[in-house]
Amino acid sequence: VFDISSLSWKNPTYLRDMPEERCAAAAVVLKNKYLVVIGGSYYDGSAVTASCLLYDIWSNHWSSKQSSTDMIEARQYHTAAVLDGKIVVAGGEGRDENVLASVECIDADALLEYAPLHYPLPTL
Repeated sequence: VFDISSLSWKNPTYLRDMPEERCAAAAVVLKNKYLVVIGGSYYDGSAVTASCLLYDIWSNHWSSKQSSTDMIEARQYHTAAVLDGKIVVAGGEGRDENVLASVECIDADALLEYAPLHYPLPTL
């Protein structure tokens, strides 16, 4: 992680607590609170994935997302950007190392709908 206030690289321990280690993934920031890690391949190289991981920057907590928010195609070495409330994912390499010429959109609100609560809801 690059700290823009000190202009230096940091190795925060909380990033090591990801539910699944990934490489060749894309990442975007949503609502200045969530880091979304999209696709990539498992660190051991066993498979390319279509799933998303969500990191809540404020509560320092990782979570896996519902399969309904997964991309249609598993991909690695792709790019992603946030545009009009959607995460736009483009290109990359799919399973069997085939190059992808497709673009997918993930609805950011649907993804955050599954963000875990870290404080109990008030009772009535």
